[in-house]
Amino acid sequence: REIRILVDRAKINALMMPMEVLIQRLRAENVTVPAGHFIEGDREISVRTVGEFASVEAVRDLVIATGRDGSIVRLRDVASVDDGFEERRGRIRVNGEESVTFDVLKQSGTNTVEVAHAVKAAVAALNGKLPDGMTVSPLIDQSHFIERDVETVEHDIVFGGVMAILVILFFMLDLRSTLISSVALPTSVIGTFFVMYVLGYTLNMMTLLALSLAIGLLIDDAIVVRENITKHLERGKPAFQAALDGTEEISLSVLATTLTIVAVFIPVAFVKGIVGQFFRQFGITISAAVLISLLVAFTLDPMLSSRFSKPVDHHAVDPWFAVKRPFVAFFKALDDAYRAVLEWAVTHKVMVGLLAIGSLVLMQRAALSTGSEFVNAEDRGQYVLEIELPAGTSLEETARLTKPAENELLKNPNIRAIYAQLGVNNEINKSLWRVVTTPKLERKQSISELKEAGRMVALKIPKAHVIVADPPFVEGAATEAAIMVAVRGPDYVGIEPAARQLAKILMNTPGVQDVQMKYSPGKPELQLEVDRAKAADRGLTVGQVAMALRTAMDGAEAGKLRSGGDDVTIRVLFDETDRHTAADLEQLSVMSPKGPTKLADIATFVRADGPQVIEREARSRQIQVWASPGGRALGDIVKDIKPQIAAIKLPPGGSIFYDGQIRLMNENNSSMGNAMLLGIVFIYIILASQFESFIHPLTIMVTLPLAFVGAIIALFLAEYTIAMGSLIGLILLMGLVTKNAILLVDRAIVRVREEGETPLQAILEAGPERLRPILMTSAAMILGMLPTAIGKGEGSEFRAPMGVAIIGGVLSSTLLSLVVIPVVYLAVESVKAWIKARFRRETGVRAEAAE
Repeated sequence: REIRILVDRAKINALMMPMEVLIQRLRAENVTVPAGHFIEGDREISVRTVGEFASVEAVRDLVIATGRDGSIVRLRDVASVDDGFEERRGRIRVNGEESVTFDVLKQSGTNTVEVAHAVKAAVAALNGKLPDGMTVSPLIDQSHFIERDVETVEHDIVFGGVMAILVILFFMLDLRSTLISSVALPTSVIGTFFVMYVLGYTLNMMTLLALSLAIGLLIDDAIVVRENITKHLERGKPAFQAALDGTEEISLSVLATTLTIVAVFIPVAFVKGIVGQFFRQFGITISAAVLISLLVAFTLDPMLSSRFSKPVDHHAVDPWFAVKRPFVAFFKALDDAYRAVLEWAVTHKVMVGLLAIGSLVLMQRAALSTGSEFVNAEDRGQYVLEIELPAGTSLEETARLTKPAENELLKNPNIRAIYAQLGVNNEINKSLWRVVTTPKLERKQSISELKEAGRMVALKIPKAHVIVADPPFVEGAATEAAIMVAVRGPDYVGIEPAARQLAKILMNTPGVQDVQMKYSPGKPELQLEVDRAKAADRGLTVGQVAMALRTAMDGAEAGKLRSGGDDVTIRVLFDETDRHTAADLEQLSVMSPKGPTKLADIATFVRADGPQVIEREARSRQIQVWASPGGRALGDIVKDIKPQIAAIKLPPGGSIFYDGQIRLMNENNSSMGNAMLLGIVFIYIILASQFESFIHPLTIMVTLPLAFVGAIIALFLAEYTIAMGSLIGLILLMGLVTKNAILLVDRAIVRVREEGETPLQAILEAGPERLRPILMTSAAMILGMLPTAIGKGEGSEFRAPMGVAIIGGVLSSTLLSLVVIPVVYLAVESVKAWIKARFRRETGVRAEAAE
């Protein structure tokens, strides 16, 4: 709403009153000023001059001058005062019909789903009170995607938990052991909920994702502890003693394995930038979950074992022997096969080493072919389509040209709604569509096919430039293209050629589409060139002339009118008939010390073309070039374009800035790389303190590249790129895969130290002894991740690469570490023995020389 005072130029000129004087008069008449106070008896009385306009009629009746004959001239005599609206610079259409839309934003710290449900209830109540033919309906509901995603993750958590329990039953063939170990799952999850409550976290996508990844880990510690207790029970020990000895014997290994997981996720929780904002709750939740599972494994699991277990009587008749027989035979065959493989490996160390190096080379080749992105493209049932018409196209013409395209696209049965915003960011030649499709699982067409259909329809609009993009990664943020490169410099004359060369590079790059230079210099423009000498002769500056023209054309605010609870702007400008042509503008008067002066006397109007928008960033003019990937990974495109863009000749003071998903991808890779490096350092520190050795932590950490082998190859085979989701999977692997090596190396070290065995004897015995818990924990993680890896529901594009990377990494690290780690351990022990022997010889020679 706006009070528009449209001044008649001829009438105001007849009064010899410039616009500036009229505006000052209006401001001076529309005031309320406190004057002070005085004491009246025992009371203090405030004094105030009340002069604000009370109504539009009061504005119309304002006396602005007195004629020579003494007559009163009111504002309504020289201008029309309309209680109307601001000039329209934008329109909204929903499904081709004129609409009014509004956004409902949740307050910081509140729950999106709860707010959405409350809004839907309010909308339902409002619809019953509206006039016939008018409805209010939600258009874009962020909570729908969240709820579907949460349901999928909850399903994955339950499935993972059930699979982990079945793994225990399969390997241990004991219902009692299965039930005792399974208690760790609900106990750890409930404990994690309590930590989340204390920290103020909600059950959102990131915390539930953390729990779904941790579900295979929460039972690992209990499995290892229970399996070791079972070994002591099989030796005939009483339940209490077996629980005590079994837990104590394995405690160092279990503590080390859990702390390594925490070590890799704590850095992720404190990463800066957008990655840190998303994964802070993720890292802290998963760390809390595994720490609670460690506590359960060291307390609840041994307690239950001491109370409900019983020593194994090898002479007693087992009623379930017939059922267990095939499983027992399978495990014996598995143990025998592994013993044979292990014996072969330790006698063919060079060949095993070449096998490990070859797998790393294969991983490198697969990594080069995999490609990288910020996030994998998700099918959220929406996409954004931006249409730009030639500069200078009016709002009405933009609406007319885009209407048939909207109607044609709505004929597609997979399109539910089109929210069209005409006049984007005050640029009336642009239209931004938010296209809402049917849910992913309810249609056969992919989101890529629907995007291409929308692009083809929009390109039918004459002279239209089209960009198709995904909705903002963070809902509510500005729409951006995946590829955004900005050329910056002091002026457009210098940076425009560089921007056009950049756009040409993108057009010629394979896999790049929708290239658009965000610079429209063809807008018709009428430029006022002031004769400084003539203006100075009348006591005017260029700034005064410019402001007078701006007031006449666009208007100036002359105050506010208080109407109810609103403050309505009062805007003064010339009537449209007096500013319709260049000849009209030449007759405008400017107040000078020598009296009113016409623009025609001190300036001339020149027709030219100018930029539609002047964009500045970092105190420089900038031109952005937008584009979208088309069937090619963003990282591969960036590798191609960066050297070419770096060769562009820039003007003095010019620079190139990468924005959009390129910037986010670089930030993500840098943040994740730093988190991985910190994780490696923390893992080494923890292992060195646990094993009291600087060498054997390196033996254990050989599993890290072995895990990445399977992860990268699995991503390559599944045709996924390396993005944020898969990087999270790689970080989780860093904590997971060291578990197997820790169990193996720790047992070997104990046998060497406490039982006096040689390193070769120790590793040949430790391998088969730790085979079953290693396979159990790996199988629990793989089966727990299976629904995530093969899921096709909403949000699966983000989670599936994570699951694929984890499954591939666990498989490769388990198979390779069971063979490679013993070889590395023996190699390290051989080097240590050689160094010790040489040291003894040298010290012996020195002793003989001294004698």
